Amino acid sequence: MEKLPKTSSLENSDLSSIQEPITTASFQVKEIIERVLKLEKDKLYLKTPRNINEDVLNIIKEVVQ
Repeated sequence: MEKLPKTSSLENSDLSSIQEPITTASFQVKEIIERVLKLEKDKLYLKTPRNINEDVLNIIKEVVQ
């Protein structure tokens, strides 16, 4: 079995800095992010995804209300 290279502390800190806005976000922001990512994933198989902007807007409105 081949060993995977260990990630350096620099790579870990870069990943932490990228994820930091998400990990420190409010519950509402996290919920919006999770729902939008699921929406995008569900539409990936479509050749031309339609109404994604409207769907994202509806998610934001639902969470904020």
